[in-house]
Amino acid sequence: MSAAIMTLDITVVNIALPKISKDLLTNLAQLQWVMNGYTLSFAALLLLAGAISDRMGRRPIFLCGNGVFVLASLGCAMAPSINALIIARVLQGAGGAMVLGTALALIASACEGEPPQVRTSAVGLFAAGGAVSAATGPLIGGMLIQGASWPWLFAINTPVGLLIIFFTLRYVDEKPLPAPRYPLDVAGAVFVTLSLFSLNYAALNFSSDSAPYVCHALLIGLISAVLFLWIEGHRGDRALLHLRLFRIPTFLGAILLSFAGRIFSFGLLPFITLWLNGLLHYSVWHTGLILLSQSLAMVIAAGLSGPLSRLIPVRVLLAIGMFIVAIGLTMSSHVQINSDWLVILPLLLMQGVGADLTMPHLMDLAVSVVPAHQAGAASGTANTFFPLGTAVGIALFGLLLSHVIQQALPLSRLSASDISEPASALQAISNARFNVLTAVPGLQLQAQQAWVDALNLLFRVAAVTSVIAGLAALWLIRPAQPQPEQAQESA
Repeated sequence: MSAAIMTLDITVVNIALPKISKDLLTNLAQLQWVMNGYTLSFAALLLLAGAISDRMGRRPIFLCGNGVFVLASLGCAMAPSINALIIARVLQGAGGAMVLGTALALIASACEGEPPQVRTSAVGLFAAGGAVSAATGPLIGGMLIQGASWPWLFAINTPVGLLIIFFTLRYVDEKPLPAPRYPLDVAGAVFVTLSLFSLNYAALNFSSDSAPYVCHALLIGLISAVLFLWIEGHRGDRALLHLRLFRIPTFLGAILLSFAGRIFSFGLLPFITLWLNGLLHYSVWHTGLILLSQSLAMVIAAGLSGPLSRLIPVRVLLAIGMFIVAIGLTMSSHVQINSDWLVILPLLLMQGVGADLTMPHLMDLAVSVVPAHQAGAASGTANTFFPLGTAVGIALFGLLLSHVIQQALPLSRLSASDISEPASALQAISNARFNVLTAVPGLQLQAQQAWVDALNLLFRVAAVTSVIAGLAALWLIRPAQPQPEQAQESA
Protein backbone atom coordinates (compact mmCIF):
# COMPACT_ATOMS: atom_id res chain seq x y z
CA MET A 1 0.00 0.00 0.00
CA SER A 2 2.87 2.38 0.79
CA ALA A 3 4.56 1.72 -2.56
CA ALA A 4 1.27 2.34 -4.35
CA ILE A 5 0.43 5.66 -2.71
CA MET A 6 3.97 7.08 -2.92
CA THR A 7 4.31 6.20 -6.61
CA LEU A 8 0.78 7.38 -7.33
CA ASP A 9 1.69 10.89 -6.21
CA ILE A 10 4.31 11.07 -8.96
CA THR A 11 1.99 10.10 -11.84
CA VAL A 12 -1.41 11.28 -10.67
CA VAL A 13 -0.35 14.93 -10.45
CA ASN A 14 0.52 15.07 -14.16
CA ILE A 15 -3.12 14.95 -15.12
CA ALA A 16 -3.92 17.82 -12.75
CA LEU A 17 -1.30 20.28 -14.03
CA PRO A 18 -3.64 22.25 -16.34
CA LYS A 19 -6.28 22.58 -13.58
CA ILE A 20 -3.68 23.59 -11.00
CA SER A 21 -2.35 26.19 -13.41
CA LYS A 22 -5.78 27.65 -14.05
CA ASP A 23 -6.74 27.83 -10.37
CA LEU A 24 -3.41 29.07 -8.99
CA LEU A 25 -2.27 31.18 -11.99
CA THR A 26 1.10 29.54 -12.50
CA ASN A 27 3.80 29.58 -15.15
CA LEU A 28 5.68 26.63 -16.63
CA ALA A 29 8.58 26.75 -14.16
CA GLN A 30 6.18 26.64 -11.21
CA LEU A 31 4.33 23.67 -12.70
CA GLN A 32 7.64 21.87 -13.08
CA TRP A 33 8.39 22.57 -9.41
CA VAL A 34 5.08 20.94 -8.46
CA MET A 35 6.46 17.77 -10.02
CA ASN A 36 10.13 18.13 -9.15
CA GLY A 37 9.64 19.36 -5.59
CA TYR A 38 8.40 15.86 -4.79
CA THR A 39 10.88 13.83 -6.84
CA LEU A 40 13.95 15.87 -5.88
CA SER A 41 13.37 15.68 -2.13
CA PHE A 42 12.53 12.00 -2.54
CA ALA A 43 15.77 11.29 -4.42
CA ALA A 44 17.96 13.50 -2.22
CA LEU A 45 16.73 12.05 1.09
CA LEU A 46 16.20 8.38 0.21
CA LEU A 47 19.71 7.23 1.10
CA LEU A 48 19.78 9.41 4.22
CA ALA A 49 16.45 7.96 5.37
CA GLY A 50 17.84 4.45 5.05
CA ALA A 51 20.99 5.38 6.96
CA ILE A 52 18.99 7.01 9.79
CA SER A 53 16.71 3.98 10.01
CA ASP A 54 19.77 1.76 10.55
CA ARG A 55 20.41 3.78 13.71
CA MET A 56 16.94 4.66 15.01
CA GLY A 57 15.00 1.66 13.72
CA ARG A 58 13.05 1.10 10.50
CA ARG A 59 9.62 1.07 12.12
CA PRO A 60 9.88 4.53 13.77
CA ILE A 61 11.20 6.12 10.56
CA PHE A 62 8.50 4.37 8.52
CA LEU A 63 5.80 5.71 10.85
CA CYS A 64 7.33 9.18 10.88
CA GLY A 65 7.50 9.20 7.09
CA ASN A 66 3.84 8.28 6.78
CA GLY A 67 2.93 11.01 9.26
CA VAL A 68 4.89 13.62 7.30
CA PHE A 69 3.35 12.39 4.05
CA VAL A 70 -0.21 12.64 5.43
CA LEU A 71 0.31 16.16 6.82
CA ALA A 72 2.00 17.31 3.62
CA SER A 73 -0.85 15.86 1.55
CA LEU A 74 -3.31 17.91 3.58
CA GLY A 75 -1.10 20.93 2.96
CA CYS A 76 -1.25 20.25 -0.78
CA ALA A 77 -5.02 19.91 -0.73
CA MET A 78 -5.49 23.20 1.13
CA ALA A 79 -2.68 25.16 -0.56
CA PRO A 80 -3.84 28.77 -1.12
CA SER A 81 -1.06 29.55 -3.59
CA ILE A 82 1.36 27.83 -5.91
CA ASN A 83 4.30 28.47 -3.57
CA ALA A 84 2.46 26.81 -0.69
CA LEU A 85 1.71 23.82 -2.95
CA ILE A 86 5.38 23.50 -3.96
CA ILE A 87 6.54 23.57 -0.32
CA ALA A 88 3.99 20.92 0.59
CA ARG A 89 5.13 18.78 -2.33
CA VAL A 90 8.75 18.99 -1.11
CA LEU A 91 7.58 17.79 2.32
CA GLN A 92 5.61 15.01 0.65
CA GLY A 93 8.79 13.83 -1.05
CA ALA A 94 10.65 13.84 2.27
CA GLY A 95 7.93 11.68 3.80
CA GLY A 96 8.01 9.36 0.79
CA ALA A 97 11.77 8.94 1.13
CA MET A 98 11.40 7.91 4.77
CA VAL A 99 8.69 5.41 3.86
CA LEU A 100 10.28 3.75 0.83
CA GLY A 101 13.75 3.96 2.35
CA THR A 102 12.62 1.60 5.12
CA ALA A 103 9.79 -0.43 3.60
CA LEU A 104 11.91 -3.17 2.00
CA ALA A 105 13.96 -3.58 5.17
CA LEU A 106 10.74 -4.01 7.17
CA ILE A 107 9.50 -6.60 4.69
CA ALA A 108 12.78 -8.50 4.95
CA SER A 109 12.59 -8.40 8.74
CA ALA A 110 8.98 -9.61 8.75
CA CYS A 111 9.91 -12.56 6.50
CA GLU A 112 12.93 -13.58 8.57
CA GLY A 113 12.84 -17.31 9.27
CA GLU A 114 10.34 -17.94 6.46
CA PRO A 115 11.12 -19.87 3.25
CA PRO A 116 12.87 -17.76 0.57
CA GLN A 117 9.81 -17.81 -1.66
CA VAL A 118 7.78 -16.00 1.02
CA ARG A 119 10.18 -13.07 1.03
CA THR A 120 10.30 -13.08 -2.78
CA SER A 121 6.51 -12.96 -2.98
CA ALA A 122 6.33 -10.14 -0.44
CA VAL A 123 8.87 -8.04 -2.32
CA GLY A 124 7.04 -8.82 -5.57
CA LEU A 125 3.77 -7.55 -4.10
CA PHE A 126 5.55 -4.41 -2.93
CA ALA A 127 6.93 -3.77 -6.43
CA ALA A 128 3.59 -4.62 -8.03
CA GLY A 129 1.84 -1.99 -5.90
CA GLY A 130 4.14 0.68 -7.26
CA ALA A 131 3.83 -0.55 -10.84
CA VAL A 132 0.02 -0.67 -10.76
CA SER A 133 -0.27 2.82 -9.28
CA ALA A 134 2.18 4.22 -11.84
CA ALA A 135 0.17 2.64 -14.64
CA THR A 136 -3.26 3.74 -13.43
CA GLY A 137 -2.25 7.14 -12.00
CA PRO A 138 -3.46 9.27 -14.94
CA LEU A 139 -6.80 7.47 -15.08
CA ILE A 140 -7.36 7.73 -11.31
CA GLY A 141 -6.40 11.39 -11.45
CA GLY A 142 -8.81 12.01 -14.30
CA MET A 143 -11.67 10.36 -12.40
CA LEU A 144 -11.04 12.39 -9.24
CA ILE A 145 -10.73 15.71 -11.05
CA GLN A 146 -13.74 15.01 -13.24
CA GLY A 147 -15.89 14.07 -10.25
CA ALA A 148 -14.50 16.57 -7.74
CA SER A 149 -11.41 18.80 -8.08
CA TRP A 150 -7.60 18.55 -8.06
CA PRO A 151 -7.19 19.03 -4.25
CA TRP A 152 -8.87 15.64 -3.83
CA LEU A 153 -5.84 14.04 -5.49
CA PHE A 154 -3.95 14.89 -2.30
CA ALA A 155 -6.75 14.71 0.24
CA ILE A 156 -7.38 11.07 -0.63
CA ASN A 157 -3.92 10.27 0.76
CA THR A 158 -5.03 11.11 4.29
CA PRO A 159 -7.29 8.11 5.06
CA VAL A 160 -4.93 5.73 3.26
CA GLY A 161 -1.92 7.05 5.19
CA LEU A 162 -3.76 6.81 8.50
CA LEU A 163 -4.68 3.20 7.73
CA ILE A 164 -1.02 2.41 7.03
CA ILE A 165 -0.01 3.99 10.35
CA PHE A 166 -2.70 2.04 12.21
CA PHE A 167 -1.73 -1.33 10.74
CA THR A 168 1.96 -0.63 11.27
CA LEU A 169 1.43 0.17 14.95
CA ARG A 170 -0.72 -2.90 15.42
CA TYR A 171 0.98 -5.59 13.37
CA VAL A 172 4.56 -4.59 12.51
CA ASP A 173 7.32 -5.37 15.01
CA GLU A 174 11.06 -4.96 14.66
CA LYS A 175 13.99 -6.58 16.37
CA PRO A 176 16.64 -4.33 17.97
CA LEU A 177 19.27 -3.27 15.48
CA PRO A 178 23.02 -3.63 16.09
CA ALA A 179 24.95 -0.46 16.86
CA PRO A 180 26.03 1.31 13.66
CA ARG A 181 29.67 0.92 12.68
CA TYR A 182 30.05 4.37 11.13
CA PRO A 183 28.84 7.91 11.93
CA LEU A 184 26.02 9.30 9.85
CA ASP A 185 27.08 11.07 6.65
CA VAL A 186 25.30 14.35 7.41
CA ALA A 187 27.61 16.48 5.27
CA GLY A 188 26.99 14.29 2.24
CA ALA A 189 23.23 14.53 2.73
CA VAL A 190 23.37 18.33 3.02
CA PHE A 191 25.50 18.84 -0.08
CA VAL A 192 23.58 16.43 -2.32
CA THR A 193 20.27 18.08 -1.35
CA LEU A 194 21.66 21.58 -1.91
CA SER A 195 23.14 20.52 -5.23
CA LEU A 196 19.98 18.90 -6.61
CA PHE A 197 17.66 21.75 -5.68
CA SER A 198 20.05 24.51 -6.82
CA LEU A 199 20.75 22.90 -10.19
CA ASN A 200 17.05 22.24 -10.69
CA TYR A 201 16.23 25.89 -9.92
CA ALA A 202 18.85 27.02 -12.44
CA ALA A 203 17.44 24.72 -15.14
CA LEU A 204 13.80 25.69 -14.57
CA ASN A 205 14.51 29.44 -14.54
CA PHE A 206 17.24 29.57 -17.18
CA SER A 207 14.99 31.34 -19.70
CA SER A 208 13.40 33.75 -17.22
CA ASP A 209 14.33 37.29 -16.28
CA SER A 210 15.99 36.32 -12.99
CA ALA A 211 19.47 35.84 -14.52
CA PRO A 212 21.52 36.75 -11.39
CA TYR A 213 19.61 34.28 -9.25
CA VAL A 214 20.03 31.59 -11.89
CA CYS A 215 23.80 32.15 -12.02
CA HIS A 216 24.04 32.02 -8.23
CA ALA A 217 21.96 28.84 -8.08
CA LEU A 218 24.06 27.22 -10.81
CA LEU A 219 27.29 28.10 -9.00
CA ILE A 220 25.98 26.84 -5.65
CA GLY A 221 24.74 23.64 -7.28
CA LEU A 222 28.03 22.89 -9.02
CA ILE A 223 30.14 23.62 -5.92
CA SER A 224 27.83 21.49 -3.77
CA ALA A 225 28.01 18.63 -6.29
CA VAL A 226 31.81 18.71 -6.29
CA LEU A 227 31.93 18.79 -2.48
CA PHE A 228 29.45 15.91 -2.29
CA LEU A 229 31.49 13.74 -4.65
CA TRP A 230 34.70 14.62 -2.78
CA ILE A 231 33.16 13.70 0.59
CA GLU A 232 31.66 10.46 -0.71
CA GLY A 233 34.93 9.47 -2.34
CA HIS A 234 36.84 9.91 0.90
CA ARG A 235 34.26 8.11 3.06
CA GLY A 236 34.37 4.92 0.99
CA ASP A 237 32.02 2.28 2.42
CA ARG A 238 30.81 4.77 5.04
CA ALA A 239 29.33 7.07 2.39
CA LEU A 240 25.69 7.55 1.53
CA LEU A 241 26.54 6.96 -2.14
CA HIS A 242 29.15 4.26 -2.69
CA LEU A 243 31.08 5.71 -5.63
CA ARG A 244 33.23 2.59 -5.93
CA LEU A 245 30.19 0.66 -7.12
CA PHE A 246 30.20 2.75 -10.30
CA ARG A 247 33.51 1.14 -11.26
CA ILE A 248 31.57 -2.07 -11.95
CA PRO A 249 30.48 -1.76 -15.62
CA THR A 250 27.25 -3.75 -15.27
CA PHE A 251 26.21 -1.79 -12.18
CA LEU A 252 26.93 1.49 -13.99
CA GLY A 253 24.94 0.29 -17.00
CA ALA A 254 21.96 -0.70 -14.86
CA ILE A 255 21.98 2.69 -13.10
CA LEU A 256 22.23 4.60 -16.39
CA LEU A 257 19.31 2.67 -17.87
CA SER A 258 17.22 3.16 -14.73
CA PHE A 259 17.96 6.88 -14.94
CA ALA A 260 17.29 7.08 -18.69
CA GLY A 261 14.09 5.05 -18.48
CA ARG A 262 12.49 7.56 -16.12
CA ILE A 263 13.65 10.50 -18.25
CA PHE A 264 11.83 9.12 -21.31
CA SER A 265 8.67 8.15 -19.43
CA PHE A 266 7.85 10.29 -16.38
CA GLY A 267 10.10 13.11 -17.60
CA LEU A 268 8.07 13.56 -20.80
CA LEU A 269 4.66 12.86 -19.29
CA PRO A 270 3.88 16.39 -17.97
CA PHE A 271 4.46 17.95 -21.40
CA ILE A 272 2.37 15.32 -23.17
CA THR A 273 -0.40 15.94 -20.64
CA LEU A 274 -0.26 19.72 -21.18
CA TRP A 275 -0.50 19.19 -24.92
CA LEU A 276 -3.47 16.85 -24.68
CA ASN A 277 -5.38 18.93 -22.16
CA GLY A 278 -4.23 22.40 -23.21
CA LEU A 279 -3.92 22.49 -26.99
CA LEU A 280 -6.33 19.66 -27.84
CA HIS A 281 -8.85 20.54 -25.08
CA TYR A 282 -9.36 16.92 -24.02
CA SER A 283 -10.99 16.50 -20.64
CA VAL A 284 -8.94 15.10 -17.79
CA TRP A 285 -10.93 11.88 -18.04
CA HIS A 286 -10.22 11.58 -21.77
CA THR A 287 -6.54 12.40 -21.20
CA GLY A 288 -6.32 9.71 -18.53
CA LEU A 289 -7.79 7.15 -20.91
CA ILE A 290 -5.30 8.10 -23.62
CA LEU A 291 -2.32 7.74 -21.28
CA LEU A 292 -3.70 4.40 -20.10
CA SER A 293 -2.74 2.96 -23.50
CA GLN A 294 0.90 2.91 -22.33
CA SER A 295 -0.10 0.84 -19.30
CA LEU A 296 -2.13 -1.55 -21.45
CA ALA A 297 0.92 -2.08 -23.66
CA MET A 298 2.93 -2.98 -20.56
CA VAL A 299 0.27 -5.47 -19.47
CA ILE A 300 0.12 -7.10 -22.88
CA ALA A 301 3.91 -7.36 -23.05
CA ALA A 302 4.26 -8.42 -19.41
CA GLY A 303 5.03 -12.02 -20.22
CA LEU A 304 7.75 -11.30 -22.78
CA SER A 305 10.66 -10.13 -20.65
CA GLY A 306 11.28 -13.36 -18.71
CA PRO A 307 11.13 -15.83 -21.63
CA LEU A 308 13.15 -13.54 -23.90
CA SER A 309 15.89 -13.20 -21.29
CA ARG A 310 16.36 -16.98 -21.42
CA LEU A 311 16.75 -16.89 -25.21
CA ILE A 312 18.97 -13.85 -25.70
CA PRO A 313 21.53 -12.08 -23.47
CA VAL A 314 20.06 -9.55 -21.06
CA ARG A 315 22.23 -6.73 -22.40
CA VAL A 316 20.80 -7.33 -25.89
CA LEU A 317 17.28 -7.37 -24.47
CA LEU A 318 17.88 -4.08 -22.65
CA ALA A 319 19.25 -2.51 -25.82
CA ILE A 320 16.23 -3.73 -27.81
CA GLY A 321 13.94 -2.14 -25.23
CA MET A 322 15.72 1.22 -25.57
CA PHE A 323 15.64 1.01 -29.38
CA ILE A 324 11.90 0.27 -29.34
CA VAL A 325 11.34 3.39 -27.22
CA ALA A 326 13.46 5.40 -29.69
CA ILE A 327 11.36 4.15 -32.64
CA GLY A 328 8.15 5.16 -30.87
CA LEU A 329 9.51 8.62 -30.08
CA THR A 330 10.66 9.11 -33.68
CA MET A 331 7.32 7.98 -35.14
CA SER A 332 5.46 10.49 -32.96
CA SER A 333 7.79 13.44 -33.56
CA HIS A 334 5.68 15.05 -36.31
CA VAL A 335 2.93 16.65 -34.21
CA GLN A 336 1.00 19.44 -35.95
CA ILE A 337 -1.42 22.04 -34.60
CA ASN A 338 -4.36 20.07 -36.01
CA SER A 339 -3.06 16.64 -34.93
CA ASP A 340 -5.14 14.53 -32.58
CA TRP A 341 -4.02 12.12 -29.88
CA LEU A 342 -3.42 9.28 -32.35
CA VAL A 343 -0.16 10.90 -33.42
CA ILE A 344 1.43 9.99 -30.06
CA LEU A 345 -0.07 6.50 -29.88
CA PRO A 346 3.12 4.83 -31.26
CA LEU A 347 5.13 6.62 -28.57
CA LEU A 348 2.84 5.46 -25.75
CA LEU A 349 2.62 1.87 -26.97
CA MET A 350 6.34 1.45 -27.62
CA GLN A 351 7.26 3.14 -24.35
CA GLY A 352 5.10 0.56 -22.59
CA VAL A 353 6.70 -2.35 -24.42
CA GLY A 354 10.23 -0.97 -23.99
CA ALA A 355 9.71 -0.40 -20.27
CA ASP A 356 8.43 -3.95 -19.84
CA LEU A 357 11.53 -5.37 -21.55
CA THR A 358 14.01 -3.34 -19.48
CA MET A 359 12.70 -2.44 -16.02
CA PRO A 360 12.30 -5.98 -14.56
CA HIS A 361 16.04 -6.65 -15.03
CA LEU A 362 17.62 -3.41 -13.85
CA MET A 363 17.31 -3.80 -10.07
CA ASP A 364 18.40 -7.44 -10.24
CA LEU A 365 21.44 -6.48 -12.31
CA ALA A 366 22.40 -3.66 -9.93
CA VAL A 367 22.32 -5.99 -6.92
CA SER A 368 23.67 -9.19 -8.47
CA VAL A 369 27.00 -7.81 -9.66
CA VAL A 370 28.18 -6.32 -6.36
CA PRO A 371 29.56 -8.15 -3.30
CA ALA A 372 26.83 -9.45 -1.00
CA HIS A 373 27.69 -7.05 1.83
CA GLN A 374 27.11 -4.10 -0.53
CA ALA A 375 23.75 -5.27 -1.86
CA GLY A 376 21.87 -2.82 0.35
CA ALA A 377 23.94 0.12 -0.88
CA ALA A 378 23.46 -1.00 -4.48
CA SER A 379 19.69 -1.28 -4.04
CA GLY A 380 19.47 2.13 -2.39
CA THR A 381 21.54 3.74 -5.13
CA ALA A 382 19.41 2.19 -7.87
CA ASN A 383 16.21 3.33 -6.16
CA THR A 384 17.60 6.86 -5.87
CA PHE A 385 18.22 7.17 -9.61
CA PHE A 386 14.60 6.37 -10.51
CA PRO A 387 13.09 9.61 -9.11
CA LEU A 388 16.25 11.50 -10.04
CA GLY A 389 15.68 10.55 -13.67
CA THR A 390 12.14 11.92 -13.46
CA ALA A 391 13.36 15.21 -12.01
CA VAL A 392 16.15 15.63 -14.55
CA GLY A 393 13.82 14.80 -17.44
CA ILE A 394 11.22 17.36 -16.36
CA ALA A 395 13.88 20.05 -15.84
CA LEU A 396 15.79 19.50 -19.09
CA PHE A 397 12.76 19.00 -21.31
CA GLY A 398 11.17 22.07 -19.72
CA LEU A 399 14.32 24.06 -20.46
CA LEU A 400 14.21 23.01 -24.13
CA LEU A 401 10.49 23.74 -24.40
CA SER A 402 10.85 27.19 -22.85
CA HIS A 403 13.80 28.09 -25.07
CA VAL A 404 12.06 27.07 -28.32
CA ILE A 405 8.86 28.94 -27.45
CA GLN A 406 10.71 32.05 -26.34
CA GLN A 407 12.74 32.16 -29.54
CA ALA A 408 9.69 31.63 -31.73
CA LEU A 409 7.55 34.49 -30.42
CA PRO A 410 8.13 37.98 -31.81
CA LEU A 411 7.71 39.84 -28.52
CA SER A 412 11.21 40.20 -27.13
CA ARG A 413 9.93 40.95 -23.67
CA LEU A 414 7.62 37.93 -23.56
CA SER A 415 9.21 35.10 -21.58
CA ALA A 416 8.48 31.42 -22.26
CA SER A 417 6.48 31.16 -19.09
CA ASP A 418 4.13 33.86 -20.41
CA ILE A 419 2.90 31.80 -23.35
CA SER A 420 -0.56 31.03 -22.23
CA GLU A 421 -4.07 30.21 -23.02
CA PRO A 422 -4.50 31.54 -26.55
CA ALA A 423 -8.25 30.90 -26.48
CA SER A 424 -7.52 28.41 -23.70
CA ALA A 425 -5.06 26.45 -25.83
CA LEU A 426 -2.10 26.99 -23.52
CA GLN A 427 -3.92 27.44 -20.23
CA ALA A 428 -1.26 25.54 -18.30
CA ILE A 429 1.22 28.38 -18.66
CA SER A 430 -1.02 31.40 -18.02
CA ASN A 431 -0.09 34.65 -16.33
CA ALA A 432 -0.75 38.36 -16.30
CA ARG A 433 0.37 38.90 -19.91
CA PHE A 434 -2.44 36.77 -21.29
CA ASN A 435 -4.13 39.94 -22.56
CA VAL A 436 -1.18 40.59 -24.87
CA LEU A 437 -1.74 37.25 -26.59
CA THR A 438 -5.51 37.46 -26.85
CA ALA A 439 -5.25 40.99 -28.23
CA VAL A 440 -3.13 39.77 -31.15
CA PRO A 441 -4.94 36.86 -32.88
CA GLY A 442 -1.95 36.07 -35.11
CA LEU A 443 0.22 35.56 -32.06
CA GLN A 444 -2.09 32.84 -30.78
CA LEU A 445 -1.37 30.69 -33.81
CA GLN A 446 2.35 31.35 -33.51
CA ALA A 447 2.31 30.36 -29.84
CA GLN A 448 0.56 27.10 -30.62
CA GLN A 449 2.94 26.34 -33.50
CA ALA A 450 5.92 27.06 -31.25
CA TRP A 451 4.49 24.71 -28.63
CA VAL A 452 4.11 21.74 -31.00
CA ASP A 453 7.52 22.45 -32.56
CA ALA A 454 9.02 22.31 -29.09
CA LEU A 455 7.16 19.06 -28.35
CA ASN A 456 8.54 17.49 -31.53
CA LEU A 457 12.04 18.57 -30.50
CA LEU A 458 11.59 16.92 -27.10
CA PHE A 459 10.61 13.66 -28.76
CA ARG A 460 13.61 13.75 -31.12
CA VAL A 461 16.08 14.54 -28.37
CA ALA A 462 14.62 11.75 -26.23
CA ALA A 463 14.84 9.35 -29.20
CA VAL A 464 18.54 10.07 -29.77
CA THR A 465 19.27 9.73 -26.07
CA SER A 466 17.35 6.45 -25.97
CA VAL A 467 19.52 5.07 -28.78
CA ILE A 468 22.63 6.13 -26.86
CA ALA A 469 21.27 4.36 -23.77
CA GLY A 470 20.74 1.20 -25.82
CA LEU A 471 24.30 1.31 -27.12
CA ALA A 472 25.54 1.89 -23.56
CA ALA A 473 23.68 -1.26 -22.47
CA LEU A 474 25.47 -3.30 -25.14
CA TRP A 475 28.82 -1.87 -24.05
CA LEU A 476 28.50 -1.87 -20.25
CA ILE A 477 26.32 -4.85 -19.33
CA ARG A 478 28.52 -7.92 -18.95
CA PRO A 479 27.68 -11.63 -18.48
CA ALA A 480 27.00 -12.49 -14.84
CA GLN A 481 30.03 -13.68 -12.90
CA PRO A 482 30.08 -15.05 -9.35
CA GLN A 483 31.22 -12.53 -6.76
CA PRO A 484 34.19 -13.38 -4.53
CA GLU A 485 31.98 -14.00 -1.51
CA GLN A 486 29.74 -16.29 -3.52
CA ALA A 487 32.71 -18.18 -4.92
CA GLN A 488 34.08 -18.80 -1.44
CA GLU A 489 30.70 -20.13 -0.28
CA SER A 490 30.43 -22.53 -3.22
CA ALA A 491 33.96 -23.78 -2.57
